[in-house]
Amino acid sequence: MNFQQNNLKSATSPYLKQHENNPVWWQSWNDEVLAYSQEVNKPLLISIGYSACHWCHVMEHQSFENEEVAQVMNDHFVCIKIDREERPDLDALYMNVSQLIHQSGGWPLNVFALPDGRPFYGGTYFPKHQWTELLDNIQQMYHHNYSKTLEYVHSIADGLTKMETIDLKSNSIFTKTKIQETFDFWKQQFDDEWGGFNRAPKFMLPNAWESILRYGVQTKDEDLLIQTKITLDRMAFGGIYDQLKGGFSRYSVDPYWKVPHFEKMLYDNGQLLSLYANAYKVFGEAEYKNVIDETVSWLKDEMLSPENAFYAAIDADSEGEEGKYYVWNSNELEQILEDDFPIFKKYYNVDGFGEWEHGNNILMRLTDDEDFCDKNSISLDELQQKVKAWKSILNPIREARIKPHRDEKILTSWNAITAKGLCDAYQATQNQEYLELAENAIQFILTKQWNGETLFRNYKDNQTTIPGFLDDYALLIEALLKLFKTTSHQNYLDKAQDITEQVFNQFYNHKNKMFAYKSHYDTPLVNETFEIYDNVISSSNSIMANNLFKLGKILSQEHYIEQAKQMLNNIEEKIHNYPTGFANWIQLYLNFSHDFKEIVIVGDEANDFLKQINSYYIPNAIFVASEIENLEITQNRLIKGKTGIHICENYACQMPVYSVEEALEVI
Repeated sequence: MNFQQNNLKSATSPYLKQHENNPVWWQSWNDEVLAYSQEVNKPLLISIGYSACHWCHVMEHQSFENEEVAQVMNDHFVCIKIDREERPDLDALYMNVSQLIHQSGGWPLNVFALPDGRPFYGGTYFPKHQWTELLDNIQQMYHHNYSKTLEYVHSIADGLTKMETIDLKSNSIFTKTKIQETFDFWKQQFDDEWGGFNRAPKFMLPNAWESILRYGVQTKDEDLLIQTKITLDRMAFGGIYDQLKGGFSRYSVDPYWKVPHFEKMLYDNGQLLSLYANAYKVFGEAEYKNVIDETVSWLKDEMLSPENAFYAAIDADSEGEEGKYYVWNSNELEQILEDDFPIFKKYYNVDGFGEWEHGNNILMRLTDDEDFCDKNSISLDELQQKVKAWKSILNPIREARIKPHRDEKILTSWNAITAKGLCDAYQATQNQEYLELAENAIQFILTKQWNGETLFRNYKDNQTTIPGFLDDYALLIEALLKLFKTTSHQNYLDKAQDITEQVFNQFYNHKNKMFAYKSHYDTPLVNETFEIYDNVISSSNSIMANNLFKLGKILSQEHYIEQAKQMLNNIEEKIHNYPTGFANWIQLYLNFSHDFKEIVIVGDEANDFLKQINSYYIPNAIFVASEIENLEITQNRLIKGKTGIHICENYACQMPVYSVEEALEVI
């Protein structure tokens, strides 16, 4: 291969292909490139981003499209482009470098490394003048002060090892008192007026609000329930939610959910489907059902591939401007809406709170429809008819604009998240189409991405090129368990168990009894990494631990439950001082500290009973429904001519009841 040219034309990643015409001699990450770097004794310049990243585009335009800057990069470095969504392992490793050096990170992520990939410096976005100065300093140090370079390599390697060290801990006691103190501490971080947490930029963090909602329901904590509702209301009213089409952007740059970072990510919307579905079960708010319906409609219209899987993301920028596709100025709105403009202006805060920059407005609301009607002397029915009409008028006009770029790669992990969200949406709304979309996406993964031993991460242009990481496996198992809970189809449970055994074979570390992020079949660059911190997506170890707890309960396999408990022991002391970073671990903690039930439904009407019960929010239970006694947990429960609901705790069961109403009273 000729490495003295840009070789991204052969890449399938949309992000890499965005850079295929740069004058920089970009390469994809592979062993041949590392060998070439060693041969020519040039350091690696590793630049990591993703297709919907605004500042990635800015740095590309300022530096990577510039002939003079490219010349310096080509002369002194072997330059590698990485799509963080395809290679989260490399992204996590090199992001930790930035965190060690600067105590911060982000994208674009730019790291300098030895030819074998061991890093010695890194940072995020650099303006052109800083970038060219940095390039010169780095190449001078590498070639003229190599001993100093090696000092940095060893120092960073030591720091990375400390970051990734997880000790095997003895049994902890998971108490109600301790987790109550954790939630009391968490409450201090709430934004009581605008919802979410008291900071900006503001991320939605669905995993945090799932845990807060659950604890609020289980302990009848009104403060937590009110804060959850404020948060979900404000997000649904805000500019972070696409008021015309549905779907959420990645985060808000302000505390008010007003100005989004306009990119739309599949993983956010999949998780938010679950959150709003569960909240709809609890609060019964029509607004939440509307969010669910509009978000699924957006997924179908904008993100669904011909293979019935979902694309990864939609960019923030169009025509070189962030948010241009989504914003409106009042003059064009007045011309379009005519007599309806005054009420539209009030409803969406045009030229008021919704005003942004350059005379443009981000459509957003500040109150619910009932309150708006009271203040504006309009009936709820009339307002809702108007809103429907406004959307039917404005959406086609917006559709005619130049659209932001869509990243059309398919990622296993994000599709699993979305399938789970669609199952939750189906349970809450009983819309059969949502279940069909979920089953189709999982069928695609099992057919195209799973060969019985290896799960693949990516799919684009009929190619799958990267073996999966722990999050791909863990999230697929989670989605399969959700489908089993939703449909009671045994094949989903069987597949979840098969893939779980592969996770033990390929990822399990016998020393600390956690799961590595990369398969043992892959050689780590610096050290073996273990993902434990919950971020905008829950950590792969927390997902896997929750999976093992549920599988253990369903299959009566105590060793799965003990494994989940050991994993929780290992990180338990970290939870209480940083609950947001361990939000999904808190779900597992509650399984051990509070009541957890096994609900077993056996008989001819088992599936109908399950469907009814699934429409209620019961987070502290596993559900098994069957017409026959096909699992150990269903044995000796079938009574001819009756469908019994057996409510158990640690497999000690009460007398069966024979109606959903009776069961709900007991639960």
